[in-house]
Amino acid sequence: MDFLIIGIDGGTKEIIDNMPMPFTQSLFKGAGYKILEEDLISRGWAEALTGCHASENKGFYLMPFSDQTYDFNHAYSKEIMVSESPNEPLWSMLNNKGVRVGIVNVPTTGPAPDVNGFIISGGGGGLGSIGDIPANMYHPRGIEAILRKHNYIFDIRPPGGCKTVSEFIRKITDAEVTQKNTFIELTSKEKPGFGFYCFRMTTSIQYLARYEIDRCMDGINKAKENRIEFKTENTIQENLISHYKMLDESIKEMFDSLNPKHYLFIGDHSTALYKKDLNLDVWLESHNLLQVMNQYERFFNRLGNYLSKRLFKLTNYTSNKKSVRKPMTRFKPSKTQAFGTFYDIGNFAGVFINDSKRFGGPICSETEVEILVNDICSKFNADPLTQSHHLYAKPFQKLYKNSRFSYLLPDIQITKPDTTYSSGRYWEFISDNPNLTPLEDEIEDKKYPYTGIKGSDPLFIYSKGLENYIQTDDPNDLTLVYKIIDRYFSLNTLHDKRTGL
Repeated sequence: MDFLIIGIDGGTKEIIDNMPMPFTQSLFKGAGYKILEEDLISRGWAEALTGCHASENKGFYLMPFSDQTYDFNHAYSKEIMVSESPNEPLWSMLNNKGVRVGIVNVPTTGPAPDVNGFIISGGGGGLGSIGDIPANMYHPRGIEAILRKHNYIFDIRPPGGCKTVSEFIRKITDAEVTQKNTFIELTSKEKPGFGFYCFRMTTSIQYLARYEIDRCMDGINKAKENRIEFKTENTIQENLISHYKMLDESIKEMFDSLNPKHYLFIGDHSTALYKKDLNLDVWLESHNLLQVMNQYERFFNRLGNYLSKRLFKLTNYTSNKKSVRKPMTRFKPSKTQAFGTFYDIGNFAGVFINDSKRFGGPICSETEVEILVNDICSKFNADPLTQSHHLYAKPFQKLYKNSRFSYLLPDIQITKPDTTYSSGRYWEFISDNPNLTPLEDEIEDKKYPYTGIKGSDPLFIYSKGLENYIQTDDPNDLTLVYKIIDRYFSLNTLHDKRTGL
């Protein structure tokens, strides 16, 4: 194979470097490494598949409908990605260069497009067993027999029908083995020049058990220092060790089978330990920029929303809004100048100005918006409390003022440690995550994120020689993946044509 990408959803170099993954670690020692910086409002896989930030392909984790309501949309699909991106998707770009592709389990690729090669779309939507797989999730149709042969499992979401964390980890480990076996057989049969395989479900383990992963890493390193064998403390740790051993063995099998000339290891984001919780609305309220509804107003607000839904249902009204989210804080629209983003947004911390154009709010002109943005940033950065927690406010939307979808972005970004999670879970500006204790095996009531959250430095490891396809003015994010592949195959295709190979 000419070029292989190994994707690990939530891929984190620290974890791979410290868990029992000797083969992968040996690859990394002979490879290049680049620290990327994801803003965590733009979907990483969509960036890699199109070479575009969310401001150009609409690939936001969360975005306002911008219809003078406070409805936000957290849905995204391949159709939106392809239709809104100025670049053709990765598989089309490669096929148009005469390159056959083999893509398995990469998010935002379903329904499966027609490709020269094969594709099994990334899981989601509750797909579980082979019997649940829609026919439109793979191409060509003839590979169904191989999927069934390996009992291919598309996806497992928590709790995955499990009663314990240990069982959940084992179930994901077994499912990723079926996906790996399917990929290896298909590449052997179809012989694509480009392969892209993703370990997607590993991120679910890391969101749930990052604290136990850290305990394992600490124990492994202490055991090495003392030249003794590391011993796990509980069944969760035993299954975590087995999972990462499986990842390493699977990667080795792929490299032994495919012998790629070049490779990339990438994640769509990293996974950080969830230490602190941040609620920006608390700070905004304390500075008279947001006014919370009282209990009676909240009751009538909920009643109004309920009656509206009932009316739509009775009249068979079909809204074009799907997967709607609303701000966690129920604030008074006419008395609120700004409100914070919330946990569905993917660990981006930011502030939306409550303007009239997007939300029907009291801030009308662009000049008013700019003045308020600067005022909030100035007050936020002068606050000793924000300084003590390494929080810093800066204008954000104007950085993308020439982009198609800049109006969907928050006006302000709050830079922060990755270990601080921006949400509306608790009515406290900064609070400790109460889950940072040894993990109980009972999986019930453990909601994501539990001890792990999205981090801004995704895995990005590349084989020697690929540095020649990185330019000094390239954005320092996952759009670089698309650019490297485009340049690599453009130059090598041109070389093959000139030499007649």
